Amino acid sequence: MESGHYKKYIRIPPGVSIDVRNILPIINHPLFQRLLHVGQLGTTLSVFPGATHNRFEHALGVYHKTRNFCQRLITDYILNHKEALNISLFGLLHDIGHGPFSHVIEELTPYDHDKNGARIIKSLKTAITKSGGDYNFILTLFNRKNSLYRIVMDRNIGTDKLDYLERDTYHTGFGQRPDVETILDYSTFMDGNMVIDKKALEAAKQIQRLYIYMYKEVYLHKSTLISQRFMQKIIARLILKEKIKPPDLWKMNDHQIMARIFLSEDAVLRWQYQALVERNLPRTGLVVRLKSRRIRERIAGKNIKVVGEDVNFFEKFAKRNSPANLEKLESQISKIIGADSFKIVIVPILNPWRFEPQDIVYHDNGEVMSLKKTHKEYFESMKSELEDYLAVRVCIIGDRNLIFENADKIMSVLKK
Repeated sequence: MESGHYKKYIRIPPGVSIDVRNILPIINHPLFQRLLHVGQLGTTLSVFPGATHNRFEHALGVYHKTRNFCQRLITDYILNHKEALNISLFGLLHDIGHGPFSHVIEELTPYDHDKNGARIIKSLKTAITKSGGDYNFILTLFNRKNSLYRIVMDRNIGTDKLDYLERDTYHTGFGQRPDVETILDYSTFMDGNMVIDKKALEAAKQIQRLYIYMYKEVYLHKSTLISQRFMQKIIARLILKEKIKPPDLWKMNDHQIMARIFLSEDAVLRWQYQALVERNLPRTGLVVRLKSRRIRERIAGKNIKVVGEDVNFFEKFAKRNSPANLEKLESQISKIIGADSFKIVIVPILNPWRFEPQDIVYHDNGEVMSLKKTHKEYFESMKSELEDYLAVRVCIIGDRNLIFENADKIMSVLKK
């Protein structure tokens, strides 16, 4: 047994020390250690070289914020000690199910990272118990059967979102650092929801504006999306050529995936690997946007054909944008332009509205109100901004003129 003088802290950016003495059984578990090698922003690193942070760092940040916030809720007689402890452990474990390169593999496997987390959490049952947690209670949070999960996962002011926005702005160098302390100081949990005091409403709105800004400048950056789709294409081929069972991808980390690609005897995979590490990424030759948003595309003297379509085109395309269907379309385009299909990627952004900030619930002296009802125009303006990002890109490694000069023929394939 450690003496009363024993201390153990882990230091993470931007200048936080986290006491991990009570959670070492979880921290030291191989499934948690794996998060050290799963990048927080996946292939975004190819665009923003400072984005080297990982899911391990983020998980500790969420734990720290959740633990501090839950302590305040104990003081306010909203939570008891058992609830506070287990919600904090849920914050620590909420990303345990993430696979390599963030969300890239999710469409190639039978389930997403949330379902994978709920599936593998039982492997940490002993570690959770040794850390003082209640496995069954935490499982109800993973399965969204207990509204207290929103303390971590609320789409506006949950500790997960507060931490990744703070962390991503720090590491990418984009955006104004959010006022996390004010939000947590003036937030509470009422009627199954995270609710913020009207006094701090501007801080919550700042988080939403930052969220939109980060999607515009980082998460939906066109080079980021192209590199993600290219990586998805590579992993799909890896599954086929190396006979990997799709669920087994969840057991890997970023480095293991890259090693499997590097060691493959498939000549195409080796070529794609080299293109990826040398940042020889596909370049846009054709982009389809809403007719009213064509002007938003930055050409800068490049041979990029911009085509305007109505919303029906995008709704129809959304029904056939699975990785397998995109591969078929890429193969058809390769025959039209006379280039290898493994060098071509179609990069759709068909549902930017899923990034639309959700309603903020706030209170004034205990009376709960909806920002969406009291400030309807505020949300409408943000939704309108996201229409700028509705697009389908056709890109190639090599001569983009092949796409530019055959844009009409390619459009006929995309519109079938």
